[in-house]
Amino acid sequence: MSMARPYQRAALLLLSAVLAGGLAAADTKKPDKPQTKVTQTLSQATYKQMEIAQKAFEAKDYKGAESALDALKAKQDKLNDFEKATLFNLYAAVYRSEDQNQKAVEAYVSVLKQNNLPDGLRDGALFSLAQTFFLMEEYPKAIKVMDKWFAQATDPQPDAYILQAQAYYQLQQYEQAKAPILKALSIAKQRQQPFKENWLGLLRAVYYELKDYGSATKVMEVLVATYPKDTYFAQLAGLYGLQGDQKKQAEVMHAAYVGGLVSNKGDVLNVARLYMAQEAPQRAVDLIKAKLRDKTLEVNIENLQLLAQALSLARDTDEAIPVLSKLSEMSGESKHYNYLGQAYMQQGTWAKAAEAFEASLKAKDVGNTDSLRMQLGTALYNDGKLQAAKTAFAAIPLTSPNGEAAANWIKFINTEIERNAALKRG
Repeated sequence: MSMARPYQRAALLLLSAVLAGGLAAADTKKPDKPQTKVTQTLSQATYKQMEIAQKAFEAKDYKGAESALDALKAKQDKLNDFEKATLFNLYAAVYRSEDQNQKAVEAYVSVLKQNNLPDGLRDGALFSLAQTFFLMEEYPKAIKVMDKWFAQATDPQPDAYILQAQAYYQLQQYEQAKAPILKALSIAKQRQQPFKENWLGLLRAVYYELKDYGSATKVMEVLVATYPKDTYFAQLAGLYGLQGDQKKQAEVMHAAYVGGLVSNKGDVLNVARLYMAQEAPQRAVDLIKAKLRDKTLEVNIENLQLLAQALSLARDTDEAIPVLSKLSEMSGESKHYNYLGQAYMQQGTWAKAAEAFEASLKAKDVGNTDSLRMQLGTALYNDGKLQAAKTAFAAIPLTSPNGEAAANWIKFINTEIERNAALKRG
């Protein structure tokens, strides 16, 4: 079954939000066409030299490309504006391929200094300049160049708005980052283009930073529906949890598990805990046991303890006892022997319960010894060991919160001992 189906309505809600989101949107009217420019071309000699440089560039022979361009640059006084712009544009491409971004910036600036450029060449150089500033992490400059580009571009693509939003995001200007992302989504919607994964991821991050968790959740619902991944299910569940909706949090992670998208051991444990919180302990038991079998989860103290808790909530004492026995051996902690003793008592296996409580009293990190002695005494009594039970209760001081109950047990046991003796005397 498709994981996307439960979230289709959320996807429609987001589309509505994009369209009615109160954007102070830039005017989408195309600017007036500029006055007709005089067409310039490459001379045959320039074209041949450019072709040498281009072929070297395509072969990733960047030094060879530079050498060919340098030969042409030496004669730049004889080049027209279009030839110079083309020359510097190719220089910029070479420099960017060599990660010489500052030189690329200088080359793009040289392109833009030329007069009478074709719109495509001018706009392409301007946009590439913004991209290069972004790569250099000079985000304010990237934003400034993008503003200039938007002012003259006739048909901006959604990705252009995303680039500007990313620059704002890097500057931690989250409110400013939101508008261009929504603009990109609006354009994509009008053109019936799918929303790209990175667009939605960026919008979710912006909403999260703005603490607008409701909107972040809607975006995550669309991501889960459109690009189902284990990380997206976990993030969506986390957002529901952040808003106190544990039921939806559990439903999302259950859907992810059923869909085979829960593989990370941290997510497995999270799903198990959510099952237990939603009173579905048997699901938690089945999940943990399956992941222990396939070795996604290690057989360690933490995982065995969680399994024991799930089994206890599921009231499966028979299954819990071997788990608690293994857990006690591994941890050596008093509380785990105590849990084991209590499980044996539920089963009515009094002798083993007494052994577990005695081990608990001798183990490390002993807590309430008087409570343990009360349980030990009760187990010994039910096992018919009256004198041993009396000794256990007698070890509890009268000043203890359990002191009065222990004293009453001693009186009761003394009566039992006397009655048994009388019966023997006949």
